[in-house]
Amino acid sequence: MQRKFLTYCLLFFLPVILGYGLMEFLSRDLPSAFKTNEAYLGREQENFQTLVLGSSQMQNAVNPAELEATLNVASGDQHHDTDFKLLKAFQQRLPKLKTVVLEVSYSHFELPHNGPDFWKNALYLKYYDVNCYERNTYFKDRLIYLSHPKFFSKKIVSHFIEKEQNEMFNEFGFNTNNYQGQFKKLGYDEEKIAAMPRFKINTEPNLAVFEANTALFYEMLDFIAEKDMEVVICKVPMYKTYHAKKNPDILRRRDSILSDALDRYSNITLLDAETDTLNYVVKDYWNQSHLNPRGAKKFTAQLNEVLESLED
Repeated sequence: MQRKFLTYCLLFFLPVILGYGLMEFLSRDLPSAFKTNEAYLGREQENFQTLVLGSSQMQNAVNPAELEATLNVASGDQHHDTDFKLLKAFQQRLPKLKTVVLEVSYSHFELPHNGPDFWKNALYLKYYDVNCYERNTYFKDRLIYLSHPKFFSKKIVSHFIEKEQNEMFNEFGFNTNNYQGQFKKLGYDEEKIAAMPRFKINTEPNLAVFEANTALFYEMLDFIAEKDMEVVICKVPMYKTYHAKKNPDILRRRDSILSDALDRYSNITLLDAETDTLNYVVKDYWNQSHLNPRGAKKFTAQLNEVLESLED
């Protein structure tokens, strides 16, 4: 009776296990910045001098192909607490690291941190061998499909079934084909873009989050200073309609922290292109808050000038 029960259990669970195994295999076979960066780290770990952190704004704005010995591990929805975990891990593994590039967007200090349950923790562990869970890890913590089945299922259908090739990563982990955004769909028509009823921007103040986030920000800056490294803080370009939607109190608090940080630390350089509407035009943007590769070429050139100035 017991053997029959075990046989039934095996017959029931085996297809489920095989199905999840297939989805995990396909998820790992998808093109991604994480997978490309893993290979890049394997080739150049001993040579990296600059580490780029941040959210999708920085991921889309900085093409390491145009920079010297630079690793960009910025990623969508990645916040300062995850940046700090990555920084501490990579600081030990990159012997020539001397410059850290951070993002401080308009509402960075009033958006909640990722925390130990952030779904991308599985990707950081699998591809970078960095534990962001804040606990001991287990086998399942490296299974990326289980970290976000809906996200990966959609990607699998798009890439393997519908044969869409929207993402084309160069050997440095940058998506060189990242043009298919809202602005291109609207034909870069500025009147249509201005008429858009809404877009993603945080306008809700949160003073409790502000206090927690700024405390960690200063902790991260202290860490970088103790390691005798330079910091470049970036305010990435935003399209002109974005600025009109900003909450002035959130903006004022962010700028007051940056001003204070520049006074406190001698190793900080600010790269402020946030409101640059002269060099950055509509065809440089993916949407209101993200550059496309054309815009990234301009921003990467600006960042390169800053990095070269630190060598003087």
